[in-house]
Amino acid sequence: MSTSTPLDGPMASAPQAAAVRHLAEHGYEQTTATALADAIGISRSTFFRRFGSKEDVVFSDHDVALSRLGQFLAESERSAHDSIAIGTLEVTHQLTRDPDAARLRSELLRSTPSLRERELVITHRYERVFAEYLGRVAAPGTPDWAPIALAAAVVAVHNAALRRWLRQSDSRVFGALERELTELMRRFAPWFGGELGQTSSGAETRVLVASFDAATSPAEVLRLIAAQLDS
Repeated sequence: MSTSTPLDGPMASAPQAAAVRHLAEHGYEQTTATALADAIGISRSTFFRRFGSKEDVVFSDHDVALSRLGQFLAESERSAHDSIAIGTLEVTHQLTRDPDAARLRSELLRSTPSLRERELVITHRYERVFAEYLGRVAAPGTPDWAPIALAAAVVAVHNAALRRWLRQSDSRVFGALERELTELMRRFAPWFGGELGQTSSGAETRVLVASFDAATSPAEVLRLIAAQLDS
């Protein structure tokens, strides 16, 4: 699956990254919007016009990611699996393209209760974007709860991967995220594409339940199982 850049856009603005750094270093509650504008080298009016508030500047990357994710999913003609995987990975790319700013923002969120509350709102916005897309592409007869459950699971898996990256500074986390999303989508087949009993490569899987007498030797058990699988 190609993960080229359907959501790519301009890199994060230098003022936004500088603002996150300043807030992390000097304290969110202790810094006024005016002082923050001065610290990052723009006027107070430009700051409010560009970002809106101190809180908004912290989450501006999320606002961009959500906007692009919604547009991508609305226009995507790919399978549900590919659309979800590419969209999620591009959100991750948006949030981690400036590693230092991403880590400072994480520290800022941990130390500021009011920002953690806004973070929960952001999480629900991601879930809603994914759920709306999945509701559109779901197969006929899909239970109403399935798009909601899968959307929440996608966001949870993404957030867990992002936390691993923040701890480990290892880009291989994102390769693992793609595999995890593939497995997650498979578990919701056939509602969103694919068939139950298939691996991510499309190969059919089989489940064999066997019962043997306790006196049967291990070699004989293996022989009988092999014979059943070959049949």
